[in-house]
Amino acid sequence: MEKVISKCTILFYFLIAAFPLMRANINSLLIIICCLFTLYNFLKNKKKVTFSKKIFYATLVFWLFLFYEIISLNFSSKIILRHLPFLIFPLLFIYKPNYINEKVKNSSIFIFQSSVILQCLIYLYVFIKEYSLQQIFSINNYNIPLFRTFVHYNTSIEIHPTYFSSFLLCSFTISLFFGLKNSVRKNRIFHITNIFFTLFFILVFVSKIIILVLVLTILVYLFILLKNKKDFIKKLIVILILSVISFFSFKNLITSRFNEIKTEINRPLVGDYHNSINIRVAIMKCSYELLKKVPFFGFGNNLQEELNNCYQNNYDSNFHKLATYNSHNYYINLILYGGWIFFFFFFLYLFFLFKQNKFPLFIIVILTQLVLINFTENFFSRHHGIILFIYFISLFLSVDKHKQFIK
Repeated sequence: MEKVISKCTILFYFLIAAFPLMRANINSLLIIICCLFTLYNFLKNKKKVTFSKKIFYATLVFWLFLFYEIISLNFSSKIILRHLPFLIFPLLFIYKPNYINEKVKNSSIFIFQSSVILQCLIYLYVFIKEYSLQQIFSINNYNIPLFRTFVHYNTSIEIHPTYFSSFLLCSFTISLFFGLKNSVRKNRIFHITNIFFTLFFILVFVSKIIILVLVLTILVYLFILLKNKKDFIKKLIVILILSVISFFSFKNLITSRFNEIKTEINRPLVGDYHNSINIRVAIMKCSYELLKKVPFFGFGNNLQEELNNCYQNNYDSNFHKLATYNSHNYYINLILYGGWIFFFFFFLYLFFLFKQNKFPLFIIVILTQLVLINFTENFFSRHHGIILFIYFISLFLSVDKHKQFIK
């Protein structure tokens, strides 16, 4: 019986690593089941509940939102449930069974990367049922890649393209910074293939912030290569060739998306004429307007209503009624939601997170990527954004400094 339970527990630890393949509700259900198996192991072995500053810092974001919702007298269970992974994931890995070891963790990384590949293949299959393969490079009438729009609305797993692109970017980074360096020869083939595969789909989805962070990631990698000097010239030539081929292969997609900034940034948002750029401009202007008059404890759960009122009062357009447009900057959102003190505590969380944990280099790069993406997205306000961030933190979280995983 115990053997069956241990195997089931490992299975569910593996399944929660496959979150790129899942709807938020299915992913949440699997996390709950995994917690129940972990709790059973914890109680059976009569482990002691320990509390340390590291555990508090690792779960600080959840306590921030819980405390705020209680004192605001406008309690929203939806907000608390959305941020629950900031509590559950650190505890899930801190109090994990002993058999959730380094081998299981390495396998979890492979499962994450494989699930990203599988989801891309599903997207590709759905797309070529309706369009030719050549049209994967097409732009629709709204200056948005045809592939990106079609798969978002025509697959059962509705993940925002920028969020799925972040999965691709993380998988790319794992292979580039960790896989090529630490894998045995047979696994190195997987990581080389994965680098090309994820790069292709990052460029197909062509999310602007992801492309910019991708370029920064490659520059950081080149800088590290230059410091080590070993095989620098060989790897530099390969990266340059890959970059040139990528740019000219995806030139139409990339230039169309970035030229939109130049052509649309000053065009007024009026009536039915709106696009991703002039909507972003409207969002930024309203966010800064609200920043000027933000109360000490922020707008709380009335924030979206305040933004919608600003859109309505300043723009002759119903764009804000067609979809919900938040601040699209997580740091501004923190201030508008909970005030400057809320913003301060979040950065205290990030500071202690990096200071108290000796994360391997590729995890530091991934966490930095996600911190940068937050400048143009409320990345930690959606299920898949929160899960991506806290999963990799928790996977490499070490309460005992003598038990580091993958140094």
